[in-house]
Amino acid sequence: MSSAGTGEPLFREVSGGPIWLRMAGVLVLVAAVLLVVDATVIDPASFQGGGAIAAVVGAVVLLAVGILLLVVRIVVEVTVAEVALALAPLFTVRFARSEVAGAKAVDMIAREFGGVGYRVLPGNRRGLLLSSGTGVVVTRQPGPGAAGPAAETVYTVRTDRPADLVAALKKR
Repeated sequence: MSSAGTGEPLFREVSGGPIWLRMAGVLVLVAAVLLVVDATVIDPASFQGGGAIAAVVGAVVLLAVGILLLVVRIVVEVTVAEVALALAPLFTVRFARSEVAGAKAVDMIAREFGGVGYRVLPGNRRGLLLSSGTGVVVTRQPGPGAAGPAAETVYTVRTDRPADLVAALKKR
């Protein structure tokens, strides 16, 4: 995830999804297999015409969702030049490390963010978490000419090493 020219990470952590998320992925993959077996072996007559197309599309969607639930993870990386917060493989938020106005360790509760995943909350707050636990609140004040919101943005990210992340963000 390092960008060219940003050097070695001062902090890097990859957090996999919780067991319940991986179990959901397995269940969705099982549903995809059952759909394919039903459409091809058990009752192929009921999947004629448009039913066959619906079965194929349904199986592909279930496979994609199941695989995504198995591989989703949070990646936090701090280099000399930038901070990258990712809900991989879906998206990454990047900003210059010089835009970090503050960082502090907190205890996070997923329901306060409306659940797990990437959440956008009132007051230009964002949460990136797959479970409750320790985390870090990062306050970003974009510099002049920065792309994105002009106002302060607060990111809360789940991490097992909050003290290390805070130290990396504050290191000059």
